[in-house]
Amino acid sequence: MRFFETQKDIIIVTGCNAVGKTTASNYLRNLATSYKIPYESKIIADSQCLLEAMEEDDKKRGLHHTHGWCESHGTGHRHDKDQPIFPFTVTDNELPDKMRKTFFKKLANLPKTNKYWFVEWAGGVNIHPDSPVNYSYAYVKSMLEKGFLHDKWLKRVKAIIHITAEKDIRFALNKRRKIPFLVCPEAIEEGTAFWQKNEHVLDFYGKDDFSEIEGLFLSENITIKMVQNTGSDCFFESLEIIAKKIFVAESNAVVKITASMPSGTILDKAISSISGIWDTVLELPLLLFWTLSKKKK
Repeated sequence: MRFFETQKDIIIVTGCNAVGKTTASNYLRNLATSYKIPYESKIIADSQCLLEAMEEDDKKRGLHHTHGWCESHGTGHRHDKDQPIFPFTVTDNELPDKMRKTFFKKLANLPKTNKYWFVEWAGGVNIHPDSPVNYSYAYVKSMLEKGFLHDKWLKRVKAIIHITAEKDIRFALNKRRKIPFLVCPEAIEEGTAFWQKNEHVLDFYGKDDFSEIEGLFLSENITIKMVQNTGSDCFFESLEIIAKKIFVAESNAVVKITASMPSGTILDKAISSISGIWDTVLELPLLLFWTLSKKKK
């Protein structure tokens, strides 16, 4: 049984850090439910891959990242007194490079389940002249073109939602986040992880250079939608418009396939089963954006 006429089953939400990617992913998943579009419950996020790389680095004396409680002299550190993991700051490209290899390999090997995969990916230019850390889209494009990163996933991308926000909005939203004590990968997968970052880390993604990689995506016939997060209700209204364009055609296709099959078939039973899953959707907290929009009004 196939719900999609093509194998394009990946939806990527991307932008600098603290622009609202996870909130957008949750809202889009909620809208997909309203259109009766099946999707995988886990969000695939580059932040989880970075956490995994950081944990591995901690096992080797933490030579490529620091925390607020330890000094950065290239001599490493240990968590031998239950020191907190968050916040952390990478000091070179060792962990970002590992993160990218893991992340894009994971995208390339996602199983085909006839459901959408929602993916979060942060990118941007580091505006700290004294830091070598590189999360830019231009760098990823170069790595893809040189064959240093898996690119098989490109053929499966249905749409890319690129979110932007002004610096004051990003910093305001970031301040409303909490700093967790422990790593919780499940929270990232469920779309409930929002941890506060220091301003130095925010500036690692200080300038959006998505335009550098946009042409590559267009050459793969990937739909690109731009959304600006101003901290107001317009953010969600824009996501609703995008969701309608992405999901309505698929929703109609499911209805047509269902109508053409006799009652009681395997397809009919499968759709009925998935409908039960749709009815048990997690409540979507509008999180920080509603609070911010109310203060602006």
